[in-house]
Amino acid sequence: MVVLVMALVMLGGRLLREPDDGSSSEATTRTATPPSSDTARLPPFRSTETASLTVPQDARVASGEFTLEKGAAYVVTVDVATEKPADSAGVNIFLGARLECTDPSGDVLGTAGGTENLLTGEPVTLSSQLLLRPSRDGVYHCDVLLNAPSDAGASAGTTFTLETTWAVASVEGLAVQTPAVERLPMTIRAGAREMAFGEVIPLSELSEGHLQMHASLNLTTCTGFGGSREDGRTWCGKDDIDTGASTFEVETRMDVIGSNGAVCGAIDASRTDMHLKRFRHHQLLHVERYAAVPDEVCGDRVRISVLIENTGPASLVVHRENSSMITTEARVER
Repeated sequence: MVVLVMALVMLGGRLLREPDDGSSSEATTRTATPPSSDTARLPPFRSTETASLTVPQDARVASGEFTLEKGAAYVVTVDVATEKPADSAGVNIFLGARLECTDPSGDVLGTAGGTENLLTGEPVTLSSQLLLRPSRDGVYHCDVLLNAPSDAGASAGTTFTLETTWAVASVEGLAVQTPAVERLPMTIRAGAREMAFGEVIPLSELSEGHLQMHASLNLTTCTGFGGSREDGRTWCGKDDIDTGASTFEVETRMDVIGSNGAVCGAIDASRTDMHLKRFRHHQLLHVERYAAVPDEVCGDRVRISVLIENTGPASLVVHRENSSMITTEARVER
């Protein structure tokens, strides 16, 4: 089931995020119902849904059933566009995002998502993606849920509109989702540069000579201790805190690796300067690159990486939960 949930979510009893004001929210327990082949679609599928949400509220804004084949690769993407209304009270509205898919038995096959605080007059789009490789033929179910949980702040009672676009597409050729657990979560101190994701792909596995990377980074700036908990600990320590928030550079690279294991050339590189404000505090940052691999290169592998250089003054947390990177040979349109 594809579930996009904005805010506090429980999965298998684990708290994924908590509102910054320290309040809590009960997660609704859902009983999975095996999907029916009578309503299933065949990918590709794409839909745009518009919904309104009133704080505090959660809502399922979209759902679908799909007939998928064992061993095939499918990419599910979701993009939620919204904005805090100009006449609304409070500094921000806390949201989170979740994408979840279940198999024919109702078991969770994969999840993705993120969190962000909405600020007045600043439109945002929360984007995430998920790679599915079904272990059997059958009908799989997907939902998109939105949730604004905190009823303790000034934003309680605010109604805002969200536009959700989501899609399911089959992909031919190479398709890899890099495990976030390899490097995340991490705290990047001011002045430090770290690799959030890295994936090495043998060129022998490519048939078309193209590579596309989609990555979503679930970030928190250490302007306070709240909102940085994961794995039972707080990732913003006393020395990480600064109300000046975090200015940082995101760099994506596709480098050729030679026979000696060193970088011998570059296929693609991009840098983007960002600032995560104090009152936004959380951000689901999406980056995407598409590049052609030349017929003749200096090595036999390509390393795809996402790096962050934080100039501070506050430290920056990259969460494992809801951060993801997918690399495909086929082009995936969002």
